[in-house]
Amino acid sequence: MSKLSTILKALMQDVGITVTELARQTGVGQPVIHRMASGETDNPKVGSLSPIAKFFGVNISMLIGDEPLPASRFAGSYNPHYRSWSQLPLLSWEQCAVWPEKHLPAEICSLVSTEANVTDKAFAVRMEDHTMEPQYAKDTLMVFEPSISPSNKDIIAIHIEGQNKIQVKQLMLDGNDVYLKPLNQDFEINRVLKPHRILGVLVQSLTEYYQDQLRKEVEPEEVPLVKKKKNSKEEELS
Repeated sequence: MSKLSTILKALMQDVGITVTELARQTGVGQPVIHRMASGETDNPKVGSLSPIAKFFGVNISMLIGDEPLPASRFAGSYNPHYRSWSQLPLLSWEQCAVWPEKHLPAEICSLVSTEANVTDKAFAVRMEDHTMEPQYAKDTLMVFEPSISPSNKDIIAIHIEGQNKIQVKQLMLDGNDVYLKPLNQDFEINRVLKPHRILGVLVQSLTEYYQDQLRKEVEPEEVPLVKKKKNSKEEELS
C-alpha cells in the first residue's frame, strides 16, 4: 500500500468523510479519489492532489508522504470553507430559456469561473441593463443553481411560457400563488398566471465595472491592408 493511500485514508477517517463527499467538496472525480485511497495509482496529477491537500489543511508533500504531518495538527481538522473552482457556461438570456434541455455545446461561446459549490447544471448570465440597480449593476455576473428548491424571497431565474427570454426576479409565495417582485422599486409586483419554469436560484453575483471600456482597450487594433506592388507586366499595361 502506498504512502498516499495510507495517509489519505487516515485523513478521511479522522474527518469522517466518504469518497463521494470528498469528491463533492473538492471537485476531484470520485473514481480518481477511489484509486488514490485504494492504492491503485502511485502517480496522481498535481491538479488532483492540490484540492485534496487544501481541504485537509496540509501540503502535497505531506499528503503523499514526503513530509510528515505537522505535530501541531489536530486529528480530524479540515477546511470547511474550501471551495474548488468550477467553470460555468455564460448564457444569453434567450439561451437560458431552454437550458439545459435544448442547449447545444456549440452555442455556448463563453465560460466563467466560480468557487461556489455548484452542480454541472449551473449557469451564469450577465446583466444587460440598469433595471436591477442599485442591487445588481449592469454587467453583473449572476450564477444560478437549478438543484436548489426555491423558497420565498429567493432571487430566481424564471421562464414564463410564451416569452423568448428569462426574467430575474425575487420570488414571493402566497399559498399556491406565485408572484414576481422586481428588484427595482419603479416596477410593480406581478402574479404569474401562465405556465412557467424556475430555472435556478441565485447563489452568487460578481459585479464588474467599466467592461465596455476594458473590452475596447484589449481589442487588437485594425491593421491596414498592405497594397501589393504591381509587377512589371501590370505596370506596362496600366
